[in-house]
Amino acid sequence: MRKVFSCTVVVLLPLVFASCVDQTDSPAGPSGSGPGLAAGGQGGGNGPTSLDLIEDDFADGLLDRDNANRYRQYAVSAPDRLPSKYRSSAKGKDATYSMLLLARDWDKLSASTRQEILDIRRNGYGNLSDTVATEHFVLHYTRQGNNAVPARDADGNGIPDFIDLAAQSWEEVWDREITHLGYPAPRGTPEQKFHVYYRDFAYYGVCYAENVELEATTPVALGTASAYIEVENDFYGFPPNDVDAPGAEVRSGALKVTQAHEFMHASQFNINVYQSGWLFESHATWAEDAVYDEINDWHWYINRFLSRPDLPLFNRYVYGSAYFMNYLSETYGLDAPRQVWLASRTRTTPDAVRSAGFGGSWENIKLFAPAEYLLGISDFTTDAPSIIPLPFNRIRATHSTYPVAVSVPTSTNKAPNLAPWGLGANLVEFEAGSARGTLRLSFSGTGGVAWRAMVALTGRSGTSVLAMPVNSDGDGTLDVTGFGTKWNKATLMPTIADRVGTEVPYSYGAELN
Repeated sequence: MRKVFSCTVVVLLPLVFASCVDQTDSPAGPSGSGPGLAAGGQGGGNGPTSLDLIEDDFADGLLDRDNANRYRQYAVSAPDRLPSKYRSSAKGKDATYSMLLLARDWDKLSASTRQEILDIRRNGYGNLSDTVATEHFVLHYTRQGNNAVPARDADGNGIPDFIDLAAQSWEEVWDREITHLGYPAPRGTPEQKFHVYYRDFAYYGVCYAENVELEATTPVALGTASAYIEVENDFYGFPPNDVDAPGAEVRSGALKVTQAHEFMHASQFNINVYQSGWLFESHATWAEDAVYDEINDWHWYINRFLSRPDLPLFNRYVYGSAYFMNYLSETYGLDAPRQVWLASRTRTTPDAVRSAGFGGSWENIKLFAPAEYLLGISDFTTDAPSIIPLPFNRIRATHSTYPVAVSVPTSTNKAPNLAPWGLGANLVEFEAGSARGTLRLSFSGTGGVAWRAMVALTGRSGTSVLAMPVNSDGDGTLDVTGFGTKWNKATLMPTIADRVGTEVPYSYGAELN
């Protein structure tokens, strides 16, 4: 039985930062198409968050380092201090990576900026005067003021139901992520309990890295850090999911997936705190589903990921990239994401995924495009329907009259071609309609890159995926028999199975015999 103890002790946070170096693994990608580290709410549907606005201006050189980091902390802890251009009412997904970037910048900040950030972080913790302890965690909360958790106490044990549920969830998360999946416990645990703070802010949660220790700078930056977590105090105004009933006082689904997500960050910090934001967030969002498969809160982020299949995998929306992590774990085994993280101690993110996830070659990235197009992971093939709308793919073109001959041109400053980058793909549909016969699909890729082409066939009795043979010059054909009888649609999916390639033009065609 889980033991819960109520007390009134508040632990002061040791806010200590070590000398940090930046992770240099920033995958090449188009300007303005970065992975979206701070964006949130319903896949970006509620607009940019304050952190989005800050990160964009910092990346564009419109903010200096000190102001960018001060504003990062304002966005999380004191939004009323933000200049008006960075204020936003949008609810965000996770503030962790912005706070980690702040930690990496710590030695480069002025003494006054560092002191201001420390003062902001300490402010308010003394008001979280109620605590609950479990086997591995101490939860700090209050019943008063803006940071108050929902007051309902249905069992009359003197502890709000929200905190009872949170305490139970934390031990479920520990049991799943640490005991069963084998991730390392956060640094300093289980010798000491892990501390969590519940307060009102514009993000589901944030995991702070502290006591950063740099262990190596080559072949990649490597280090670890201890951690503590802040969790939103009530989740009012955040999107629904498959567990939270509309208007529910205790948002159990949002609470549970946030704790699974943020605690995976704390574990990641004990593997390599210098890894890429894409790996941090795609994997922590995967952990939500790995711990609480039935909640499906992460479905809100898939559409932003699917909206740009042409981009390099590692430049796509980080939270929606949990789709790839789910594909990886379902295709190569539940332990594949952990193996990628272990490999990340000595490899960049792409090299870790290629070596530990794909066995050392990008060849099988060609199979990911069909898995995207067909929504080929268990959440959509075997699980119960979700209240969150089904995701949809970005189709480059749909054809229903034949013959077809299309040349995808080189991009111009005014008209990007949206052809695949390395590790990207396009989706082109051919509908049968009243046509009957054999459809001959043809493809010709340029650029001397590792072109691959898959074809998904859709019919009344199901789907089938075939590989179009493509020679070393990037040319290939495939005959689809039974087009219009057995198959009512064929979808061509050209992919570049290599990191090399920038919007590489190609041509394709279709003839009906």
